[in-house]
Amino acid sequence: MEDELLQIFPTPITITKYKGSLVDELKYIDTLEYIKQKGNGNFQSKDNYLLKHKQLKNIKDFIKECINKFTKNIYQSDQKLIVTQCWLNKNPKGSSHHEHIHPNSIISGVFYFKQNPKLPPIQFSKTLQYSMKLHTKKFNNVNSDTFLLSCTDGELILFPSNLNHSVPLNTGDEERISMSFNTFSIDILGAENDLTELNIPNLVYENNQRH
Repeated sequence: MEDELLQIFPTPITITKYKGSLVDELKYIDTLEYIKQKGNGNFQSKDNYLLKHKQLKNIKDFIKECINKFTKNIYQSDQKLIVTQCWLNKNPKGSSHHEHIHPNSIISGVFYFKQNPKLPPIQFSKTLQYSMKLHTKKFNNVNSDTFLLSCTDGELILFPSNLNHSVPLNTGDEERISMSFNTFSIDILGAENDLTELNIPNLVYENNQRH
């Protein structure tokens, strides 16, 4: 009888392809105002609530559908998540993005407007590092500390917001363009009987009543 390998507590990441054209959206995001980020050399849109604009409605609807599938099919939850902040990233030659997570968010995502195998992929890093490490001859999903995920134009990736990620140095001549966003629940989080309930609307109401 062969040994059985169980990979418990896996980290879910989904990749979904947008089937529509991005021609009009690319023209729109080119008109946005961008701010250069210190240290990384990349640019971020000054507006960080982009999905409120009608020019990105089709993308917004697509993202909303994918988030609903993620929570329902993977987390097996009927709680609704909505996009909170959403912003554009431009990575020209010589720029990168430092390793980080997205606080105050449940699921985060990246939609690629301009990405190909020649441009740097997103890099995910293991949050919990081993205190002792064996020499590795061949890397796999169990022994790797980092994972490079290559995507293409029109692809959307969703992942838990506490997952470390970064973008390596862009050594090519093309500009990498992506849109990042965060989410949060509009429903009550947790459960009263589990002592995990977080009912923000009720807390706000009670606080206002006291005043």
